Amino acid sequence: MVPDACGGGGKSGHHEQLLKGVKLGDRTYKNHLDGYNQLALLEGKGPSARREIFYFGGPALGAVRIYNFKYQFYDQPTGWTGPKVTLDWPTLYNIRQDPFERAPLQNVAEGAPAQFNEFYGREIWRFVGVQEFVTKLGDTAVDFPPMQAPASFNLSEVKKKIQETIKAHQGD
Repeated sequence: MVPDACGGGGKSGHHEQLLKGVKLGDRTYKNHLDGYNQLALLEGKGPSARREIFYFGGPALGAVRIYNFKYQFYDQPTGWTGPKVTLDWPTLYNIRQDPFERAPLQNVAEGAPAQFNEFYGREIWRFVGVQEFVTKLGDTAVDFPPMQAPASFNLSEVKKKIQETIKAHQGD
C-alpha cells in the first residue's frame, strides 16, 4: 500500500510472514496488512499514524479520506441501501470543517454557491494526490487480490449465481 505505511513504528514478524506467504495446514495464506502502528493513538500518547482511509461499498471504492479531506467517488442519494450513482468528478468534503458532510464542495451547475468553484480552482492540486493514493492501493491489489467478492442481494446477481451453479452441475 503506501510506502511508509508503518508510520515509523516498525513491522512485526507476522506482518512480514503474511507478505511472503505463510503455510498453515494444506493452505498458503498471502495477505497484506497495512502495517500501521497505532499503539501511540490507542495509548493516548500521540496522533494516528494513518494518513488515509479507503471506503468501499462492496467491491467498489466509494471514497478516500486523506487527512482532513474526503473524496467521494459515488453518491447514494436515497440512502446507503439505495443505488450507487457514479460521479464524473469527486465530491470533496473538509471533514474538520464539515464533520457531517452536509456541505459538499461541488460545482455551480449542481446549485452550489459560486465560492465552491473558487475553492475547486484553488484546491485542484488535491486531486493529483488522491490519484496517487488510489494508484498505490491498486498496485497492492495486484499482489494481494481480494480474497472473495462481497455478497450481493441484487436479483440479477442471484440469478447469475443460480445459472452458474446449474451449469456446473450439468457438467457432472
